[in-house]
Amino acid sequence: MKVTNIRRKLAAALVAGGLLTPSAAYAANLDTNLIINPGFESVDLTTLNNIGAPAFNDWTNLGFGYSHDGSSGIGDYANGGPLANGGSWYFFPGKNNGAATGASQRHHSKATAITQTFSLAGGATGTLIASGKATFNLGAFFSSYQEQQDYGVVQVDFLNASNAVIGSGIVSPGQQSLPTWTQFTSAGMIPIGATSALVSAWGVPISGNADGYMDNLDFRVIQALSLNVNRATGAITLANQSGVARNISSYTITSSFEGLKPANWLSITDNYDNGNPGPNQVDSAHAWSKSSTVAGNLSESDPSAAGASLADGRTVNLGNMWTQNPHEDLFFQYVSGGQTITGPVTYTGGPGNVPFVQGDLNADGAINAADWVIERTNQHTNLSGKSLAEAYRLGDLTGDKANNHDDFVAFKTLFDAANGVGAFQTLLASVPEPSSVVLLVGAGLTLANTLRQRPRD
Repeated sequence: MKVTNIRRKLAAALVAGGLLTPSAAYAANLDTNLIINPGFESVDLTTLNNIGAPAFNDWTNLGFGYSHDGSSGIGDYANGGPLANGGSWYFFPGKNNGAATGASQRHHSKATAITQTFSLAGGATGTLIASGKATFNLGAFFSSYQEQQDYGVVQVDFLNASNAVIGSGIVSPGQQSLPTWTQFTSAGMIPIGATSALVSAWGVPISGNADGYMDNLDFRVIQALSLNVNRATGAITLANQSGVARNISSYTITSSFEGLKPANWLSITDNYDNGNPGPNQVDSAHAWSKSSTVAGNLSESDPSAAGASLADGRTVNLGNMWTQNPHEDLFFQYVSGGQTITGPVTYTGGPGNVPFVQGDLNADGAINAADWVIERTNQHTNLSGKSLAEAYRLGDLTGDKANNHDDFVAFKTLFDAANGVGAFQTLLASVPEPSSVVLLVGAGLTLANTLRQRPRD
């Protein structure tokens, strides 16, 4: 067995012997990867699967893996070749056929995942969580086999003193073929009352086997900047609610659904750097510069990389730059002291303080006649120059930047699902379609002209 950390191995032995509970095994430090054996390099050479791969130490449910470098004669099947700093082993969730490798190697759901639990109580971590200002970063490197789209999933569940789940976070590439090892990260707030964390890793088979490979898992508790999104107005606020002053020298906000409005962006470059003095100035010493201004990516930075310090409690209004839509997919990363950090994004407000539903085109909290007016009015309108989110607000429900018959069918389905079977037909009967109104008006004018032109008897 390869020993990577004597203190942790001693603690693991005490846990196994019943002398120490898992939740109290390790001290939880801030901004430190709390996962034990995150790269699967500590292995048990006495426990092998049918192809000779050793089991991982520190993880439950007998996880096995493939090798980056041919260790023990085990091949490397991941796209992209060996992962930089990946060591010898990576996690393979197992074949779909249990008879081939043993059912214990099939980790195809959270119920059969490899797991580990560690304490978050006590010390700086416990104090920060109790303050309600603790955030987490969860990350992992993922790869796949050839063109197959099997994928891996890593989840963290936050447990209270009674071991009940009170919050969760997840990171995954989703169903796709990854040509090389790629890091994905997520972030969020840790709920008050969390005393321990359960990390689970498993694969989702799409093409038979769960060839969604994982390596270098990372979970840490941090004091991070965050983005707050107001659903009612689309306003986005950069906030430091971490409890301490934080440096920021650049940031990026991305949206796969292109839900950002560059024209509404109140950037530091244009509003809060050394060329823009005033009571809300962020950086009085440096001139910032914008590097991306498209609906899917807004980025800016201080070219000197020194940046500015945001005091605890400081907020920065970045403008009403979110296009209200059901896809709450904003992703926020920033650089602080040379370190790239993923900050949590929270959404609040709006009708019922819940996310918008698909088909609520005017974002009023319901799918109703007003949405039908938008859908019908914009049918066959050229939406090619719009962002995905803008096109959606104009009736594009299929994501092809067009409002056509497919979108009509989608809207009818959504309307009936929200209001009851047959509701859409009732709506059409009570509110004539614009085309019907035009035909009726045209027929009336024709009839009037005919009557006027009819000769007298």
